[in-house]
Amino acid sequence: MDSFSFYQYLQNKGFERRESQEEMIHLVEEVIREGGVRLIEAPTGTGKTFAYLIPIITSRQRAIISTGTKVLQDQLKRDIEFLTSHYKLLTGEEVSYAVLKGKGNYLCIDRFKKENLSSQEKADIPELMETEWEGDLTLSSVSPEVAGRINVDEDYCTNAYRKVCPHRGECYYWEKVKSRERSAQILVINHALLALKEFEETKDKVLVIDEAHELDRYLTLASTAGISLYFIRELTSSLQKLTGREISLPVEEFFRDNFAKLFKEETEEVSLDSLAPYMEDFKTRICQPLYDLFDEAVGQLKEELKEFLEGRLMVSFKFKGYLEKTLLLPREIIELTGASYEDPDHDEEALIEKLKRVEFLSGKLRKLKRFVRLCEEEDPSFGYKLSKKWSRKLQTFNYRMEVFPVFPRGVVEPEAYKGVVLTSATIDPEDISFTTGIEGDFYRLSKNFDYSSITFLIHDTNPKKPRWEEKLVEAFEDIRSLYDKVLVLLTNKAHLKLFEGNGQVAKQGDDSLNSLISALREGKIKVLVGLDSLWTGIDVRGEKGILMSKLPFDSPEDPVTYHRIKYLRSLGEDPFHYQRRKAFIKFRQGVGRLKRQKEDTGTIVLCDNRIWRYREFINYLKELGIKVVYLKNLTARRTWERPY
Repeated sequence: MDSFSFYQYLQNKGFERRESQEEMIHLVEEVIREGGVRLIEAPTGTGKTFAYLIPIITSRQRAIISTGTKVLQDQLKRDIEFLTSHYKLLTGEEVSYAVLKGKGNYLCIDRFKKENLSSQEKADIPELMETEWEGDLTLSSVSPEVAGRINVDEDYCTNAYRKVCPHRGECYYWEKVKSRERSAQILVINHALLALKEFEETKDKVLVIDEAHELDRYLTLASTAGISLYFIRELTSSLQKLTGREISLPVEEFFRDNFAKLFKEETEEVSLDSLAPYMEDFKTRICQPLYDLFDEAVGQLKEELKEFLEGRLMVSFKFKGYLEKTLLLPREIIELTGASYEDPDHDEEALIEKLKRVEFLSGKLRKLKRFVRLCEEEDPSFGYKLSKKWSRKLQTFNYRMEVFPVFPRGVVEPEAYKGVVLTSATIDPEDISFTTGIEGDFYRLSKNFDYSSITFLIHDTNPKKPRWEEKLVEAFEDIRSLYDKVLVLLTNKAHLKLFEGNGQVAKQGDDSLNSLISALREGKIKVLVGLDSLWTGIDVRGEKGILMSKLPFDSPEDPVTYHRIKYLRSLGEDPFHYQRRKAFIKFRQGVGRLKRQKEDTGTIVLCDNRIWRYREFINYLKELGIKVVYLKNLTARRTWERPY
């Protein structure tokens, strides 16, 4: 069955024919046949998910689909299930698919069994293990800190250890998830996983990057290296278990003495021009003692292993094979002892556990050395930042030092795939090329909705002027009186406090974003206030109001933005061109929150008269057919004057 026969079938089932959707189906078919890279701007209402899934399903093309978040992965799964079930009804053919998240999201049974967790820390995991649960820790109630102690960790679950792991056959990730991945026609991943490339051979697969307007942000996050107070504490704890003695390092003192003063009240992230000035102190007080203790522990273990092998004629095949792969002892010493039985005995299991700790610590210490080296090099193409967040486990602030690529160019390599499709409602080929290095043919599909019933109201107020916050609150009260559903889109976390104490108002962070969106849809709350996620990821249908606090220029204090501006200036380029382009993309996303289906209508209010400086913003509204009204006097709400 071809794409358009299946598409016709869906129309007969009541689905609306959309010209833009048909255009996109054709473009995706071209990529499947001919390869290459296509960048497709698919306006709201296109139904872009169906537009790329239909040709992939009907052509039996193997594909990787990447989207921004794990939440969007779950939404994609529902669309795939719907289409594949109908395809099977028509053809009798099964279409296999798998949703893959990073290995760190899955339970490691071996670590779980060995960790001395309280019943509260274990939460619902024992009960989940008795069900059809797939090991996804994000679907359990354990805290992120506990999850970090029992998840699949590449430094713990090495290729060598997997051969002797007692839970290898029942492993959620390596046995179940990876098995589904190998057999799946369609693999659903997220942008972070796309950067990490934690999936099988790709040459025969088409890559679809959905929500591509945020690709560079997620690639940067995935490519960030970091060392935290919690990381050092976990490292010290593992070393204590290996050596059997108490280890005391001035970890809290180092982070507090160097970094506490750099944070303003309520600030959780700050940018730094460099981390190099802190590295000598970090190496002296933290790293070198860890390296020395580790070397001492390894030396003691080597002697213990030699004595053990000298006293045995035979060992198990698994123990000997694992010992050979660790490269801890010369092969000639290992070869002096034969192997005659399969599974390790009690003494061998104890030694395997020590070897496992050494292997785990070795991996973590390599990351520590790599991080220090990156910071000391002071490469201008990398940025540096600090974050601070309260830790229940530590009962203090968990400080984190991070280094990241200023622009994640080259992280995604289109030539590694059969063909590539990037799509979004607001894709910008210049921005994609500039930030990620990906280039291809650009297509803008026709719009799907009539926007003439929507009003865009611009208040004559400037965020740089006195009393702007007061005027923002007045505008909020005005739009709230007109609509039962209101989204408030902010650009500064500090402004959340302006909306405290209002009845039926929820703020981002009060609950999970999915729960808050559901509450707004169901009328349990009337207003949802938030920042980045609300500009780009909200689907609330019906009549509503949207209040934009100001034009969504990224704050120069945001670490990624700060370092991009700095880097562009160092090249002699004007960074405002980049900032303006990013703000325009986000603005278009914000406007797109209002009309999600044909019947939707409402008003968007912007408290920022600086929009008149940037004609592309106004032109975009006019091209859509939105009615633009300039409100020059906030207190005389009916005194409207059209500026054109």
